Amino acid sequence: MEDRKERIMEDTRHGMSLEMVILVICMIPAIVLGTFLAFYMILEIAPDYPPRPDMQLQRLLQPTIWNPNATHELPYQDYVTPFDSAVGHLSDGVNGKIEAYRAAVGWVWVSDATLNGVDEKWLKPHIFLMDTPSYDTNPAKPREASDCEEQANTLVSLLRAEGVEAEDVRVVLGLVNFGGDEGGHAWVEVYEDDRWLALEATSGPYYDDDSQRLVERRGMSYNYYETRSYPSVDIWFYYNDVYYIDFVHSKKNAPDYWSTLPVVGNDGSEVKEVDTMRFCLTSLITIYFSEAQISIIGESPPRRTRDRLKTLICP
Repeated sequence: MEDRKERIMEDTRHGMSLEMVILVICMIPAIVLGTFLAFYMILEIAPDYPPRPDMQLQRLLQPTIWNPNATHELPYQDYVTPFDSAVGHLSDGVNGKIEAYRAAVGWVWVSDATLNGVDEKWLKPHIFLMDTPSYDTNPAKPREASDCEEQANTLVSLLRAEGVEAEDVRVVLGLVNFGGDEGGHAWVEVYEDDRWLALEATSGPYYDDDSQRLVERRGMSYNYYETRSYPSVDIWFYYNDVYYIDFVHSKKNAPDYWSTLPVVGNDGSEVKEVDTMRFCLTSLITIYFSEAQISIIGESPPRRTRDRLKTLICP
């Protein structure tokens, strides 16, 4: 009788060990796949985008930028030039909004201090596209180089040259806060599906003044801010070559919906639904890792910490 019990227990242990081996073997592909997807999503969701805020509203109102002889009601509008020959030449090589944005993400962010030797200097798109590649002070030559206002102004110029109506695209000057780093910034918004979608041209390559090296990055996707909150704190100006809103001086000629329609991501209740496939992949990754950890060490997985997104904002 005792021998029979021992044989039964031994067979049971052998069966359990075999089941555990099969379980581990079956989990290996899931863990490998989950690891790959996790790294892919980290790179997609949190690009290397270090903060650099130092644009100041006071500098934007200086005569060197706030030109009293400007041809537009808002002086910044002079820097949006969709009919410029250099912008037109660039437009000939792209097709539509997404390609225009991808071209902009290839521009190199370089501080005004490095490129122009001053804290704040605005360049028109023609100079940015045609002249900065040959600047002796351009650490990325022969590539176009500038900080955020040139890139935003030129991207809006390019989008206008691509046929986007003046009512549906604008440069934004305002205060932003990326991870506690607050400062002034220029970015672009396009009007799609009854909302304004933020585009970040400066999310591509940049020159790091501290390390004195060029950092290559692929930049954010066109629809990056469809499901994410753009961290704007205060808006100073909206503008393009036709319309503007000056919140500082309470002046405008833009359509009413420029200041009344929601911006995608600014209000959590207005953010579009997250992509279903990405949501499912995230859930599967969590399940795989949780099950793996429970099976291997017999404990529940630790509480996940919140991801810190690194972001770049330019002067």
